[in-house]
Amino acid sequence: MKIDNNELAKKQHELDSKGFKREAYEMKMEFLKQIEESGMDHCPCKEACPHHGNCYECVTIHRGHRDHLPFCLWDMVNEKIYGISRLTEGSLKDYAPCSDSEEGE
Repeated sequence: MKIDNNELAKKQHELDSKGFKREAYEMKMEFLKQIEESGMDHCPCKEACPHHGNCYECVTIHRGHRDHLPFCLWDMVNEKIYGISRLTEGSLKDYAPCSDSEEGE
């Protein structure tokens, strides 16, 4: 059972966005049930951490210190940033912000 890019979760999101709220909710609860019943450790973080596998605590702490995202979100964020960078034909790697003296010229 995988969490990331899960077909059941994607279908639930699609139903929700189309206004099928009850069906989406039931599918969401089924997804969560399957994750819980799998008994697997779904936390991809390799750090020895007392919050490993406890998403509530982990995300709360990361939101609190706002230094970086939890490891489990990196892949999703990188995927989104990559998609955005493709809008400019992947030129982000070549981008150098203008210095203050160049702005307004």
